Amino acid sequence: MNKTLLGYVPKESPIYFIHPFVKLYFLLVVSLFPMFITQPEVNLFIMAVILLLMIWSRVDLRILRIYVPVAIAMGWIILLSYTVLGGTHPEFELLAKVLGIKIYWERLRDGVVVYCRILPMIATMVFFLTTSRERDVIVAMRSVRIPFVVTYVFAMALRSSGMVLEDFQIVRQAEQARGFDTTGKSLGYKIRKYVMYMIPLFALSLRRTEEFTNALVARGYAFTGEAAKVKRADYILTHYSFKLHDGILVALISILFIIILTLRYGYNAFSLDSSLLINWLYQILR
Repeated sequence: MNKTLLGYVPKESPIYFIHPFVKLYFLLVVSLFPMFITQPEVNLFIMAVILLLMIWSRVDLRILRIYVPVAIAMGWIILLSYTVLGGTHPEFELLAKVLGIKIYWERLRDGVVVYCRILPMIATMVFFLTTSRERDVIVAMRSVRIPFVVTYVFAMALRSSGMVLEDFQIVRQAEQARGFDTTGKSLGYKIRKYVMYMIPLFALSLRRTEEFTNALVARGYAFTGEAAKVKRADYILTHYSFKLHDGILVALISILFIIILTLRYGYNAFSLDSSLLINWLYQILR
């Protein structure tokens, strides 16, 4: 198994035949698709395609269990923000009135649209993080001649996020080894325990930051002064070659993005008026 930023990918995986720049380009461009698509079913379809790509890349989908509670909690927050905390709008269609709170169709619809836009963005990021290593991020950014300082800071930030998740699992396993069990405990108690996890995680982060600093100093790295002006050889780029299929993938992603923009602003496609899911939801709720 090869360690990625958020998980593991088998040593034999089709994703390794793709240049790291293509994966970074996929993240930057495909994550913008939902911003120009209003129809929830289209955004959900994009999310399904990304999940299929994760299966094709042989990613262990059990890592998605971490994000399920986050997605559910985020959905409730968006729903409450658009309905309960949405305020009074006499110009909107009133669906119901619960405990003095007016539920409007337009606010509920907008909440569904926003939630379905966020989900494929998160899925795209998870796909990138579960199929990319720190080396891939460095190669992708150095391929387009991004300065070394920017490349290093960005790569370390991504690596730190993955290491925090690892430390979180270590802390939980240490508690379980000492006989601690949250089964049957109240939700408030579990939330307090999660907040208390921040203390050892913060301590571990500080310790690891010092280790990173000492390792950089030992290797002669510097971000300021004369040492920072020395041109560094991109030896790592010699292990990655941009092949024909990589160029084809970049072209396909770019063409797809142009098609979406053309359909959206030239032909008013992906609008709510033609959304089957929104129309079906309206027929049920009205």
